Amino acid sequence: MKLGAIILAAGASRRFGPEDKLQARLADHTVLDTAIAATEGLGQRIVVTRAPISATEGVRVVVNPDADAGMGGSLALGVASLAPCDGVFVVLGDMPLIPQALYQQLADHLNNNDIVVPTHDGRDGHPVLFAAACFNDLRALSGDTGARNLITGGRYRVARLEVGTEAIVQDIDTKDDLTALTNRSKTAP
Repeated sequence: MKLGAIILAAGASRRFGPEDKLQARLADHTVLDTAIAATEGLGQRIVVTRAPISATEGVRVVVNPDADAGMGGSLALGVASLAPCDGVFVVLGDMPLIPQALYQQLADHLNNNDIVVPTHDGRDGHPVLFAAACFNDLRALSGDTGARNLITGGRYRVARLEVGTEAIVQDIDTKDDLTALTNRSKTAP
């Protein structure tokens, strides 16, 4: 199965302050680089940003000229930039502690489903895996609603998979969030 990842990194980071939260340091790397590193091994990786950035080898950067319009447009742009594949993970650039092994765990459940959503203690999280059957609807997204309606709308076969890490629901919105994640990453096994 050929799978890719779209890493969404075009948000404005307003609650974080004047600095770009995705360029903040988490251990020895930036928040964004840490999130991207977990997707290593996937066939194609696309980072959707609001401005050009330097990317690691094997990662394609797509700039969203209308990033302020919301996450839906960034996701649509990312899906439109994909080469043919069987499915794509939607990864949030401000969720850097997703374990690399989780991607395979989710992929193992795609065969009989259109969408695989990781959950922790009953809460939906990221990355969400969408089969190619969803791509037309993903390309049509706009605004700031993202793909939630595809998950809840009843049109697609959705599997929710309870996973053993709360990293799937831990994002960085503020500097306090970054501090808490930094402390958590130091104590993680």
